[in-house]
Amino acid sequence: MRKPLLARIGPCNLFLMDIARVIGTVVATRKVPSLDSATLLVLQPLNERLEEAGTALIATDATSRRGPGEIVYFVTSGDAVFTGLHGEDIPVDAAVIGIVDSIHTVG
Repeated sequence: MRKPLLARIGPCNLFLMDIARVIGTVVATRKVPSLDSATLLVLQPLNERLEEAGTALIATDATSRRGPGEIVYFVTSGDAVFTGLHGEDIPVDAAVIGIVDSIHTVG
C-alpha cells in the first residue's frame, strides 16, 4: 500500500502528498472536450526511498510539461477533478500537480 509523504511548504505548513515517476504517456484520439489540452501520463507511485510502491496509474497533466523519467506529485479522487488548466472541473481520477525538485528525509 502506498503511503503519502509528509511535505513542508514554508516554515510551518505540513501536508501529505503522493509521488510517482512518469513512465510513459497515453495517446487518445478521442476524449471528452475538457481533456483536449491535457496530456495523459502513466505514473508509477513511489515511496519515500523512490522505490516502486503500488500499481501504475493514468493521470492528467493539464500543463503538458511533465515527461518520462520525471518525479512528480499527484492527487487522486475528488481532489483531481479541479485540476483543469484554468481551474475548471475535468472528469479524471488522478492528476499531476507538480514536479518534485528534491526529497529530503529524516531518520
